[in-house]
This record gives sequence, C-alpha cells and structure tokens, in this order.
Amino acid sequence: MSAPSPSQRSLPTPVDAMRGLAGAALLVAAYAPLHRLLDPARTGLAGSATRASAEAAWTLGAWGTVVVAGLAVAAAVLVRSDPASWGARAARRLALVPAGLFAAGAAGTAFVLSAGVARGVFLGEPTSVDEMVQLLHARVLLSGNCALPLPGDAAAWMVQNSLLTPRGWASVYPPLHTLLLAGGMALGGSWLVGPMAAGTGAGLASLAFVRLLPERPVLARAAGALAAVAPFGVLLAGTHLSHATAAAFAALVLWAALKARDEGAGWGAAAGAATGAFVCTRPWTGMVLSTVLLASVWGPPALRRGIAWTARRGAALAAGGAPFALLLLGWNHLLFGSPLRLGYEAAFGPAHGLGFHRDPWGNAYGVREALAYTGSDLTHLGVTLLESPLPALALVGLALVAAVRLPAGWGPLLAWALAGVGANAAYWHHGIHLGPRMLYETIPAWAALWVVSAAALGEPSSRLPPLLRRGAAWAALLSLAGAAVLAPARALEYRSGAPPAPAVQAAGSPAVVFAHGSWASRVSARLAAAGMRRDSVETALRRNDLCTADAYARWREAGAAGEAPPLDLRPAPGPAPHLRPELLSQGNAALLRPGMPLGDACLREARSDRLGTVELEPLLWRRPPVPGAPVVVARDLGPAANAKILLGFPGATPWVLVDGGPGAPWRVVPYAEGMEMLWGGAAGVSGGGG
Repeated sequence: MSAPSPSQRSLPTPVDAMRGLAGAALLVAAYAPLHRLLDPARTGLAGSATRASAEAAWTLGAWGTVVVAGLAVAAAVLVRSDPASWGARAARRLALVPAGLFAAGAAGTAFVLSAGVARGVFLGEPTSVDEMVQLLHARVLLSGNCALPLPGDAAAWMVQNSLLTPRGWASVYPPLHTLLLAGGMALGGSWLVGPMAAGTGAGLASLAFVRLLPERPVLARAAGALAAVAPFGVLLAGTHLSHATAAAFAALVLWAALKARDEGAGWGAAAGAATGAFVCTRPWTGMVLSTVLLASVWGPPALRRGIAWTARRGAALAAGGAPFALLLLGWNHLLFGSPLRLGYEAAFGPAHGLGFHRDPWGNAYGVREALAYTGSDLTHLGVTLLESPLPALALVGLALVAAVRLPAGWGPLLAWALAGVGANAAYWHHGIHLGPRMLYETIPAWAALWVVSAAALGEPSSRLPPLLRRGAAWAALLSLAGAAVLAPARALEYRSGAPPAPAVQAAGSPAVVFAHGSWASRVSARLAAAGMRRDSVETALRRNDLCTADAYARWREAGAAGEAPPLDLRPAPGPAPHLRPELLSQGNAALLRPGMPLGDACLREARSDRLGTVELEPLLWRRPPVPGAPVVVARDLGPAANAKILLGFPGATPWVLVDGGPGAPWRVVPYAEGMEMLWGGAAGVSGGGG
C-alpha cells in the first residue's frame, strides 16, 4: 500500500473538527459579551446581578488582553531569548522529582494555601447562607440526630435552605459533605474540611496527570503544580462549601479510572466508590462528570479489548458505588419521603429541577438564558481561574483553533472541563459567589489544559510563525506574573470582619438568646413553619406587600379558619410593580403598597425593626436547640410567641440580641429590657406573634 500524499494527510478528522469547534466556542465565550442576553425583566434580580458581575469580568478580560498582548508582542520583538525555553528548563527540574513525592508536595501546597485563606481571609467563618445551614445540620448530626425536633414554635428556628420533615428540621443538602463537616467539628475544626479536600484533590490530580500524559512528564508536573495553586481553587477551598470536596472526588474518579485501565479491574471499585461519594456530595455534577471521566478513560481501550475487559471493570464500579448509593437513597427516604427525592425538590418543588422552565423564583430559564448564563460562567472563569489579566480560556481556545500539536491525553482533560460547563447549562442556578463556583469541580482540568496549551503554542514545532510563537510564550509568562500580584489582592478583598460569637457568649448559661431579625425574615419563617413550600414563600414575599403576607401567615398559624387573606402566588420575576421598598432600618427594607394603611399588628412589626436587625443564620449553627445545649439562639417572634418558646427551656435565662447601631457590635441585653426596646413591653400586648 502506498503512503498517503501530503494533501491526504492534511485532511481534517472528526476529532480535529470537534477540537476546532471547542476552541472557537472558548474564544467566543472569552470575548463575546453573551451575558448581555440576560433580560432583567425575564430573569429578575439573579439575572441583573449576574449581568453586572460578568460585565466587569468581561471588561477586565478585554482590556487585559489588549495590555498583555501588546506587551507580549513588544517583548517578542525586542528580547532575543525565548521565554518558552526558560519555562522548559524550570519544568524539567520538576520532572526529576518522583511522582509520589511531587504529588505529596502539590497536596501540601494546596492545603497550606487554602488553610491560609480559611483562617487569614475568612477567619474560619462561613461566607454564605449555604455554609451556615450545612454547618447547622452538621451540628445536628453531632448531637446524634439525622434531623432536629424543634421545641415549641418551629418559626423560631426556620432558616433558608431548610425544611420541616416528619423527623424535624433538616437542611436540603445531600449527606456526604455534611457528614464531613460534622467530623471536622468533632475534631475541633470544620474550617479544615475545605483545605484538606483541596490538598487531597491536588495530590490525586497530580498522580492522574502523570498517567494521562506519560510521554510528557514535564507537562504533567507543571499541570499538577498549577492545579494546586490556581487562585480560584485556593480561594473557594477556604470556605465550608461542598465544591472542594466534590472536586477531590472528581480527581479520585480520574486517578482510579486510570489505575483500572492500566493495572487491573479491581481498581474499578475505587472508581465506583469515588463516583458514589461524588454523587453523594453534588448529585447532578457528580453523575455527569463521573460518567464523562470514566467514558473518556475506559472508552478507547474498551473498544480494543472487548466486552469481558469492560464487564469486569463495570462490575467493580457498581460494587464500589453501591454503599454510597444506599447512603443517598436512605438519606432521601428518611428525610424527604422517597429514595429518589432530593432535599432541594422537597423544599422548593419541581421547579428546582433540571431543564428549561421557570425557576423557583419565577425567573425564566430557556435556551437564551442558558447561553447567557453559560457565557457569564466562562467569562468569569477566564479571569478568576488564575486571576490573570489575560483570560485563561483564551489561551486554551487559541491552542485548539491553531491546531498546534497537543500531547496524547488532552482529550479526557477537555472532556472533563466541558462536561462541567454542559452540566450547568442544563441547570438554572449559576452561582457567582467568589467566582463561577458551579464550575469549581473542573478547575484541575482547566489548569492542566492551560499548561498544555501554553506549552504547545510556545514550542518550536507548533507551526506558528516565530513572532506569534514567542508572543504566545510571553503572554503566558506575563499572565502568571500578573496572577502572582493580583491573586493576593483579590483574596484580601474578601477579608471577613469579627465573628458574631462573642456577643452570644456574653449571655452565660443556661440561656435562650432571642435574635431580632427583620420583619420579612419573621414572616418567611412563620410561613415555612406552617408548611408552605420554600418557592411559594419566596413568591409570597416578592409579589405581595409584607403586611398582606404577614396576615396570611397568621391565618395559616391559626389553623386556616375563615376566609384567607388574598395572596398572589403566581411565579414571576422580580417584585410586583405596584410595590415599593420602604426602609425600616439600615439595610432592612419591606415591600409595601404605597398609600395603603397598616393595621396595628403590622405597625408593631415594622416599628420593632427601627433599631436595626440581627439575622439568625450566622448565629444558629453555633447555638442550635440540640438536646443539652447550655445556650440556644432563637428568632425573636414577639413577646407572646417568645413566652411559648421559653416553656420548652425551663430554668434558662432569656436574653435579647440587638443591633448595636452603625459601626457598633451586636449586644446582649436582659429580656425585659429588650422587649421594651423592640416591642414596647414583654407581656400582655397583642400582636408580635401572639
């Protein structure tokens, strides 16, 4: 058979076409402002916030590209030496380190950096309601309960992302990360869970890259190093969120799958256990990413080696994942009434699920919104992955489009990275807390792709013109230099203030400390405690004036006797147009109908907020009403309702936690004094939950 002609050899393959398409999509996502497709009239406050944040990230990336590209071209023209050779020499030293020792170093580095962020930036405190509620559930587990029976009026302890089950209070989250937080609490440091997961994930990713890139040990080490220190990865791992835990399991899935491919079917059980743990941490992300990773690693050899080879690994995979499947199914059945019913659906209804529809807040999520939110995710990721002025995804996209020679093993990395993007495109929630956090589990893949792309663009064999090749190498070097400066500055932007614990500790024990939150939070808690689903609660507060929602909550609490106050529960984005926010105290507004007079009960609720508010979520996870707790924090519902709550805590001294005013710390005051300050008296007055 004659050798193919040069023209025949140059014909693109389907893989080439898919690679070019992926690269073009990444370049579009890096530089096309797709987030501007978000219409606040259809997407509400979530769309408005995402659009504004993405616009800032897009502007930074666009101007950063201009600056970095200009400097890179100037350096390529003026500096004779090739920066790609500098990087190659430095990376070759990394290749001399044994793989196991290097992985341990990557793990230690990621742990130390993340722990430094956890303590030095966040002070070991949660940064979001998600963390606070999951920490609360972890403390419940430590008390020996899977759910918490609440003494007295459940409204005193209902917080966001939770629901009442037949067994008591529970959070909406899957079990595994909550169990790990409980273990961290038992050992005296729940804040260590994220850094430990980050270190584990970095070590496993480094070992996986060695197997994935066997012909390029230098690139494998460099990819492992960047995955360990990627600023976005380090920053989010310093929180209590479940993403770092899930990312560690994703790395374990890849490493175990590679071991099963190369060494024996028994490693399939480890891959199955990792997959099960991943799904028990973040179900949808775990299912999609694990499936893609396993298919990309096992698919090619399965086609060559046949059914028996595949069946052995499949059986081991199922055996390893079975205990975790039982854990998740049992958790769901115990708390949410069905093995296949997640807590999210139990609390928020079917609108919390996948697909194109209106989300639980009434916002539209169709193809247009999916494209816009996904573009926003990638725009954010481009600038936050490395905190570099040049979007990291642009370099990856350029390498894919330019058809430079990539090393064998880049396919699973790209599949891993894009699977996370595709999975989140099918889901309405796109969080931007500290960055595009719903893509966090793909960070090792993006970091490795960046290293592979930068090396491929800068190599003499890249087939790029010499000036462009040197310019790309300089751009990569300048990106890393910029990241070294910008990443610490960004971390310090999130530095937390003093934790609220000292104010509660001042009450002594035994004690019940009533925190006076906002009128809206009291109504929300009372509606949830009365059995209203969370999506309906949010709609009730957004589409109705607060006084009407308050009256409806009282009607439900009273047993739904008589005619119900009219309540608009039609899902639609944003507040109803006929409502206006009225400021009751600093940072605390109530949606009210202009000109509508308030009855005595509503006036009293509104006036109680005039001195400021102290919301329950930052406090309750520290002092929940678990059996034997010396100090319990509860929501102030007013004198009459509070009196009923105190019946469940005989011998405890009641206190009130109040806002100390602008710039002043919260303070604990004696109960009678607090009731007088807030409600005009501690007993004998109607309203206020009475």
